[in-house]
Amino acid sequence: MSYPIQMKTWWIIAGMALAGVAHGVEAEVRMHHGRPTAFVDGEPLAFAAYSPIMHVETMKRQTARFFVHGMGAYLITPPMARAEGWGATPFWTGDEITGEVVATPSGDIDELAWHVLEGDPNAYILLRDTDGCREPQSWRELHPEELFVNDEGGIMPVPSMASDRFIEMRSRCIAAAIGYYEGRPWSDRIIGYWNGDRGEGTHEPLCDGWMFDHSPVMLEKWRAFLKEKYGTVEALREAHGVTDADFDTYDTPRDANRGAIKDAEQRPYWPSEAAVRDYLELNRDLYHKRFTALAKATQEACGDKKRILVYDCLKQWMQGWSNYGFFNRRMSWPVAFPDIQAGSGHISVAPLLLVEGFSGLITPHDYQARGIGGVYENEGIADSCVLRGKIFFSEMDTRSYTANDPIFAARDLHEFSAITWRNLATAWSRGFHNYWMDVSQDWFADEAMHETVIAPQIRAIKQSLDWKHEDEPCIAVIIDDSAALDSDIRGNYLNEAVLWEVRQGLARCGVPHRIYLLDDLALDNFPPHKVYYFPNLFKGDERKMALLKDKVFRDGNVVVWGPASGVCGGAAGAEALTGFTMEFLRQNLQRRALVSNFDHPLTRTLDAATFLGGAFPYGPVLLPVDGDRLAEAWIQYGLVRAALAAKEIETPEGETWKSVFTIALGLPANFWREAARWSGTHVWSEDNDVLVASRAIVGIHTLRPGRRTVTLPYPATVTDVITDTTIATNATTISWDAPAHPDTRVFRICPTAKDGRL
Repeated sequence: MSYPIQMKTWWIIAGMALAGVAHGVEAEVRMHHGRPTAFVDGEPLAFAAYSPIMHVETMKRQTARFFVHGMGAYLITPPMARAEGWGATPFWTGDEITGEVVATPSGDIDELAWHVLEGDPNAYILLRDTDGCREPQSWRELHPEELFVNDEGGIMPVPSMASDRFIEMRSRCIAAAIGYYEGRPWSDRIIGYWNGDRGEGTHEPLCDGWMFDHSPVMLEKWRAFLKEKYGTVEALREAHGVTDADFDTYDTPRDANRGAIKDAEQRPYWPSEAAVRDYLELNRDLYHKRFTALAKATQEACGDKKRILVYDCLKQWMQGWSNYGFFNRRMSWPVAFPDIQAGSGHISVAPLLLVEGFSGLITPHDYQARGIGGVYENEGIADSCVLRGKIFFSEMDTRSYTANDPIFAARDLHEFSAITWRNLATAWSRGFHNYWMDVSQDWFADEAMHETVIAPQIRAIKQSLDWKHEDEPCIAVIIDDSAALDSDIRGNYLNEAVLWEVRQGLARCGVPHRIYLLDDLALDNFPPHKVYYFPNLFKGDERKMALLKDKVFRDGNVVVWGPASGVCGGAAGAEALTGFTMEFLRQNLQRRALVSNFDHPLTRTLDAATFLGGAFPYGPVLLPVDGDRLAEAWIQYGLVRAALAAKEIETPEGETWKSVFTIALGLPANFWREAARWSGTHVWSEDNDVLVASRAIVGIHTLRPGRRTVTLPYPATVTDVITDTTIATNATTISWDAPAHPDTRVFRICPTAKDGRL
């Protein structure tokens, strides 16, 4: 069986041959003006792209609106084999995988491709496999032993992370699918492939709250892992504290957080139990193996053809994301939930960003704060990709008034414009690429939207090929993605310390921020930032300390430590990491704090009613004893201790840096702005608007009306990107009146002073 070819489009094939393009194109990622960029036949491509849904008639209606813009590319989703379950590929049924379609697809890929090429003949195609060659239901029925088994013995319709059979079958399916697409008569317009790594890299049982797998294939891997690590059952029993543990019958752990609340509430977050750590180490190794095989199989399937190969996974910023607590309207936010990144094996992922067959990532952006006044933060680790020369594509699936999806939908044209210009400005300032996407509905159906918003945005995307990208010193959020090994599996703390700390005060402090992996500090091209925030550096081992001393503990930098910094080493571990003398309380406690000292550079602009913390209890608790006491902690039994403290430190090597420790989360925008000022980092805005910036771009997203002023770090020629007009030369400030409705202004800045490097 094969997809039918639309006979009316043979003239397109002949026309392409005459134009000299029937041989196909070569596509790859190269650096261009400081930004990883798609190159096609040696020329940089402005990635003005659109991704419609796969339903044929709707897709035709959606793409027709974008044809008039002269898009650079379209992301086309091949139809699924719906009879085999959501996301199933038509190339795989049971144990059968061939180079032809073996399961009836829900649509016609040829019809979709030819429709695009008829409407926009100069465009390229990036094929997106809906779920990364997901296994069909018929395969799951044949191989229940390969599926995840939860703590209650329930078999879930998800391959175990330990399933070598799934890895082998998926690799074969990738070869079959790519081979088929490369054989289509329109394949000369293919520039690459998107792979969803099954559940976008997420191990689906975690969304239902299941961390540990008890399947036969996992138990086999688990016992072999323990035998190799410990050697003897005596060593295993001592490490795990289980007197009858052995290498033949010992089960994987069970989630104690699913037990009685009276027991779970006494469980500390740090450090982890040995059995849990071992399981996470094994799961990490299994995922690394699975992803490496995925990328390698994709590369090999392309043969000698150069293609851009991107994946929807490795969402390291989403530490503390529960998924169903947001997406399932019949489900409350869970009291305790496993950290999705840890349970998916997304631990210490830096090596995966360099494997064969990996061109970059392609992910949605954060769902929880994407509307007006919110932020545009990718699920994937965009800044780490850019540092390594890997491309990052972000789905701009902005819901709007033209459909009825409620997820932060723009309610009118003003809101749509403000949200999408904010998104584009963020991408330009951080070196990644956006594309418009309809996931399930028609969100770009307003003619005025295309004329007044999308058309200027596409013009700006094309112009951005000539813009040089370079980071201006920012606030660097440093994620330790090995931290799960030293922690309880609950994601609650991370949700507060990472996701909401960035979405709230940090994003609104008038100083841009970046989010990096801890391993990025070892890169030679790591930018020279002056403010660092470590939300989850729970353990400072020799390697981590060496990185900090080399890149962070120097030059008068300001380092802000999250409440659990160094906690796995007790008071001594926290003291060695942060430089503070610490009091150590072993309880899980709520953190309530009131700023009380307004004479310090960090607190001088804070309001007298500045409170930190909330009702969520976690522990053990670290309390700074020395340094400048800036806030009062109201804790157990009426104890009052320092909740926020700062001190200047001189290293034995003669370097100086400033250490700031907080026992509570929710640091306000004014605090982060003053931390930047204290470090010598340039402050762009004194208002608490969402600001994004680099040495080429600055964007301000506003809700409140009034006068706005952005102070530039150097004199520059300023161009209004939205209106495409130069508004100032040799300027040091930009001022305007923000309107009463949501608004975003985007400016290109070209330094005119000698110290401007661009």
